[in-house]
Amino acid sequence: MGNNALTKTGGPRALGNLRLVAPLLIVFAIILGGCTMDETQQRTVSGAGIGAAGGAALGAIAGAFAGVPGMGAAIGAGAGAAIGGTAGYVVDQKDKRQTAENRNRQLEAENRQLRQENQY
Repeated sequence: MGNNALTKTGGPRALGNLRLVAPLLIVFAIILGGCTMDETQQRTVSGAGIGAAGGAALGAIAGAFAGVPGMGAAIGAGAGAAIGGTAGYVVDQKDKRQTAENRNRQLEAENRQLRQENQY
C-alpha cells in the first residue's frame, strides 16, 4: 500500500462519508441562513429549491431516455432553480402589491368617511 491520504484516513469509505455529510451541512446552512432572510428572499429561495428539485427529477427522467441521466438532472436542476426562483420572487411582489392596494382602498374609504363626517 502506498503512502496516500485515503489509506491513512480510512480509505474510500471515509470519502463516502464525506459525500453524505457535505450535502447535509449545506442543507443546514441554508436552513439556518433562512432565519435572517426577509420574506422576499425566503420566497425566492423556496421557489428556487422547489424548482431545482422538480427540474432535477424531470431532467433525470429525460436524461435517462437520452442515456445521460446525471447530465439531464444537472441541467434540469439549474433550469428549475432559475425558473422557480423567478416565480417565487414574482409571486412575492404580486402579494405585496395586492396588500398595498387593499390598504390603499381601506385608507381611501376611511378618508371619504371622515370627509362626510366633517361636512355636517
